[in-house]
Amino acid sequence: MFGKKELRTKALKDKTETKREKTHRELAYRAALESIVLLENDGALPIKPDKIALYGAGAKKTIKGGTGSGEVNERHSVNILEGLENAGFTVTTMEWINDYDNLYDKTLKEYQQKMSTKMRSFNPDSANEAMKIQFVYPYGRKITDNDVKLSDTDTCIYVVARQSGEGADRKLDNNDYNLSEIEKENIRKCAMTYKNTVVVINVGSIFDLSFIDDIQGINALIYFCQQGMEGGRAFADLISGKVSPSGKVVDTWPKKYDDIPFASEYSYLNGNLENEYYKEGIYVGYRYFDTFDIEPQYAFGFGLGYTTFDISFIDAKIYKTKVAINVKVKNTGEKFSGKEVVQIYVSCPQNKLKKEYQRLAAFSKTKELKPGEIQELQLSVDVASLKSYDEKNARFVLEHGDYIIRLGNSSKNTEPCVMLTLDRDIVLSKHHNICKPQKKIEEIEPPEVRTKDDLSKLKKIKIVPSDFETVNHDYKKPDMYHNEKVDKLMNRLNIKDMVELVVGAGIKTAMFNRNYFNAPGAVGTTTSKLVKKGIINVTLADGPAGLRLQRTSAVNKKGKIKMIDAQMELLNYLPKLTKNLIFGNPKKDTLIYQFTTAFPVELAMAQTWNTELLKEIGRAISTEMSEYGITFWLAPAMNIHRNPLCGRNFEYYSEDPYLSGKLAEAIIRGVQSIEGNYATIKHFCANNQEDNRMRVSSNVSERALREIYLKGFEIAVREANPKAAMTSYNRLNGTYTANSYDLCTKVLRNEWGFNGVVMTDWYSTAKGLADNALCMKAGNDLIMPGGKYYKKEILEGLKSGTIEERDIYRCAANVLKSIVYSKLAQEYKLD
Repeated sequence: MFGKKELRTKALKDKTETKREKTHRELAYRAALESIVLLENDGALPIKPDKIALYGAGAKKTIKGGTGSGEVNERHSVNILEGLENAGFTVTTMEWINDYDNLYDKTLKEYQQKMSTKMRSFNPDSANEAMKIQFVYPYGRKITDNDVKLSDTDTCIYVVARQSGEGADRKLDNNDYNLSEIEKENIRKCAMTYKNTVVVINVGSIFDLSFIDDIQGINALIYFCQQGMEGGRAFADLISGKVSPSGKVVDTWPKKYDDIPFASEYSYLNGNLENEYYKEGIYVGYRYFDTFDIEPQYAFGFGLGYTTFDISFIDAKIYKTKVAINVKVKNTGEKFSGKEVVQIYVSCPQNKLKKEYQRLAAFSKTKELKPGEIQELQLSVDVASLKSYDEKNARFVLEHGDYIIRLGNSSKNTEPCVMLTLDRDIVLSKHHNICKPQKKIEEIEPPEVRTKDDLSKLKKIKIVPSDFETVNHDYKKPDMYHNEKVDKLMNRLNIKDMVELVVGAGIKTAMFNRNYFNAPGAVGTTTSKLVKKGIINVTLADGPAGLRLQRTSAVNKKGKIKMIDAQMELLNYLPKLTKNLIFGNPKKDTLIYQFTTAFPVELAMAQTWNTELLKEIGRAISTEMSEYGITFWLAPAMNIHRNPLCGRNFEYYSEDPYLSGKLAEAIIRGVQSIEGNYATIKHFCANNQEDNRMRVSSNVSERALREIYLKGFEIAVREANPKAAMTSYNRLNGTYTANSYDLCTKVLRNEWGFNGVVMTDWYSTAKGLADNALCMKAGNDLIMPGGKYYKKEILEGLKSGTIEERDIYRCAANVLKSIVYSKLAQEYKLD
């Protein structure tokens, strides 16, 4: 009880760090250790703790994660400076770092003034416009001879930092993607004057690394990415040799931006933000580089450590539709322990359907191996995953010919180890064509693909066609959900009640905590208007680098919850009058706390290539969901890294759909291991740019859609059964995804067997965007964040005959099922 009002929240009154926090902090540290990637090292690393020169934007202002919904409000984050000092290093360039702090503060003040102007009128449009303006970290002053002299060391670390986030793509003309002139000058100075120079890239996506060829004297290069709350500690332990790096890149790093297919046509670059044409088809990332024989800067799957490994093939056997491949991994180094990632790729036959040179088909990470230690692993390749989509006949097929299985530790470092042979085509599944493009997509023509390897001595294994069954999908409308519990409550509802149920309670209701149950900082909530009919509200919180909630809130004498720490950075720039309304008074009000864990961003998590670790992270996030009463975690995000300029690449796993799907499967299993807590796969689908994201049409062929942009989602749904999915802002071939029956029903439910809730992204059905009534018809069950307009449009659609009552009933029953079986509903039971 607060005052006269009963306040239902699980936020804590005690701000003391809990045992759970400490445990999860260690997990965040372990994740960071395995996800930092060593790209170059001439022997300069590791370094014994001693005096060290430290420069660059990310030295003290280390960026832990991107902006927007991917933010996390943790108790404390360890920056690189702090991590080094805690590990026993003495940083001898504090004068330069202090000067940087002053420049940073000045730049931030100017940014805050600019943002405050943008946020004068607080509404979804102004918030979206403000999101587009990223804070640009200053590059720092010139490094002088005196700085070098005073540093009194022969070893230097230079940390390059860039921020990106929701609402805008990275730009080529403002150093988002490459070094500024002063950074080049400073790094050159360091490389010339220090014996050892280590350059660190603290950026949430691929960055132009051509400078390493232009600047002589760089001894080591590290892709730090954005590592959450324990990144600085993990960094220090890696460079000091306490642990050997084991991270591997999950994207192909090009030598130059123009090496990417149709690079100059991406997003804003061609001047057309209404239509984005996916002309590269299935040739995304390494699929393009390998097929078109373009040399990358760093290949997909590449990463160094302080030791070396030998990966050798033992044997392979087929068990009907699965191939078990046994391999041996030996640490061939003499000094350091370490972990290796075994990767299996398959080159498929080039017949009627032209294919990429190879595709990732399996991977596994070893335990930590001591020098000389051996571990045997068994990896499984699902032969069905080697299928290709025949668009003309609407079917997935395994074409006859030879399937060459390749074993290695990156896409450019593999050896053929076994050959699968198939003597006739196998039709694996028959489909309806979906999401027809408005006009034919003029896709790139691949060259003739031939292997240069000697295949004559490979073991051959025959694929037996009779071991496979052809699936014929049934595309009938899904049945209404019924069971005794849900039916009892549904029978109490009239049609307007059902509309309340399928539309969120509204952003103001969530922000001002006007719900039956409140989790301060939750980005959304279902309605509390049906409490008297036995239905509580449940809350939804952002991810995917953790749980985004309000760290500190205040409860006033009237029992109202207000924020003390902004739940989202953007809210710090609201006008003073507005802030007075939504922010509390820490001196007068009762403070309550929600401390969550900031894990490495999703891209960094992917660089661990460790599914067991991600499952642990999922379980940890779910534990925090239970602690604070969150039902839907709005993650994992699963969009493909189609182009490195996408502003939210930090929030997605990889360029590869198989890797994305398997990592998402792991984290979903972790989250949903606590019954009644739900993971939400997003953004479904082809949400691969941020500029004009609410109106752009992603125009993509059905084959590329199914093989690249839907595949990861499919793996996650079939293997992990996520209880929710979120449609994306964009249109797909002219139709908003939230209004697409093909996506929400035919693909998700009919083909993949999805049985959870489909929700919109926030404001994607606002005026002039996707139609709220058509969401019900498409099978998009829940409209978020909700409000009067959304409900009105659904009822108007019902009145006009656009939709039927049963469309609303079906969606309402799906939403109600998720509420009834939520963990929160078990704790707050109503009659």
